[in-house]
Amino acid sequence: MAKASEFLEARDLTRSFGGVLAVNSVSFSVGEGELRGLIGPNGAGKSTLFHLISGHFYPDKGSLSFYGGHIEHKSPAARAKMGISITFQAVHLFSGMTVLENVMVGAHTWTKHEWIEASFRLPRCRREERSIREKAMWALEMVGLDGYKDYLAETLPLGRQRALQIARALCGMPKLLLLDEPASGLRGDERRELLSLLEKLHENALTMILIEHDVDFVTQVAERITVLDQGQVIAEGTPDEIRNDPLVISAYLGTAISHEVI
Repeated sequence: MAKASEFLEARDLTRSFGGVLAVNSVSFSVGEGELRGLIGPNGAGKSTLFHLISGHFYPDKGSLSFYGGHIEHKSPAARAKMGISITFQAVHLFSGMTVLENVMVGAHTWTKHEWIEASFRLPRCRREERSIREKAMWALEMVGLDGYKDYLAETLPLGRQRALQIARALCGMPKLLLLDEPASGLRGDERRELLSLLEKLHENALTMILIEHDVDFVTQVAERITVLDQGQVIAEGTPDEIRNDPLVISAYLGTAISHEVI
């Protein structure tokens, strides 16, 4: 298992937009198999940092390494092939396609056959199609959606659509899964199901970084939590350490009056 500095390491990542410093010299590392929480008030820079990791934004300065290799200027597609996958808060589904077909799309990061092989149904294409279907069914079983494989994806309720997004990411065989507010908009039972799913994935040694506004949700599942405020890391530690950190309390409440709400 790779150490934190050997798996994912950010050093002085900085990104600005029109003079606004969204991420300001952020440094942190995540170990292989870890479930890391990333929290902060609105405008703290969480989403920008996520996009710097996924490749949708490039840093103005600083470095990002994955398994020891620099990736800060690699495209999102290149990072996906390296094993970095992201699920977004806004659910992105392929309407008119079944749940199983939606998940199979996630295999694009590791398939090797060319379009001409697919056109003529050549042997490698047929072998990979069988492998894709098997991997997609495994992913659906992991998230508890195997019984919905033939449903149209858009007919699922929000909680199951979020699980579907995770299954599609799993079909790509990620080494690192970035989860952008997966609990947003979910109700009690849906949130508990999501929590159980993340715990299950963590038990299977999948490395995850979880952005959430709901600090209580993050503290129930994350091993360690990194806290951003105004583009900078203001705290990092275990859930208990974060709950009692005065800088974190101040960032969320405006004054360190009580840690009970976080």
